[in-house]
Amino acid sequence: MTLSTGGDPAPGAPGAATGGPALVVVGGLPGSGKTTLLRQVLDRDVPGVTGVDSEHVAERLAGAGVPYRLLRPLVHAVHRVAVLRALAGPAPVVVLTDPWTSTAWRAVVLRAAHRAGRAVRLVLLETTPEEAAAGQRERGRAISAGAMRRHAARWARLQQARAEAAGSEGPDDVLVVDREAARRLTLDDVLGRIGG
Repeated sequence: MTLSTGGDPAPGAPGAATGGPALVVVGGLPGSGKTTLLRQVLDRDVPGVTGVDSEHVAERLAGAGVPYRLLRPLVHAVHRVAVLRALAGPAPVVVLTDPWTSTAWRAVVLRAAHRAGRAVRLVLLETTPEEAAAGQRERGRAISAGAMRRHAARWARLQQARAEAAGSEGPDDVLVVDREAARRLTLDDVLGRIGG
């Protein structure tokens, strides 16, 4: 599911700054605050900015009364289809929340963004696994300890390779913030000026 505000990009948005479409990925461990940040910066209609977050899919499907552990594969599938549709669609700016720990999914998203002519900016929420686990408890939906260990290991590898990930196959820009700094971010901070 997406949060779409339609229209032309907001002043200062990447689409406005570069004259072209853009993707902003808000990445971090499950429970790091990605959805909170998205809601914080898109708390009002922002012309030309579409938010895509798996939490919206999970909330919609949760009404079925099925335990989330059984819904998770469906949530992921619906969310990934929504991401690819948004990237291929007309929205000048797509803001995606994603753990960004799956190498294969990152490659798919980056290829789709580049194929659509979108500049790519990463906003990475740097948290410890313990902070992220606390965030999961706060939202009332935790992943298994094993899944969290796998996410944390892949997140650590991503952090080590971040500098090497830039270039034609990677993002155009990367911003790394901790949870405290994320609470102070504005939409302009998140969008940055990709290629501007």
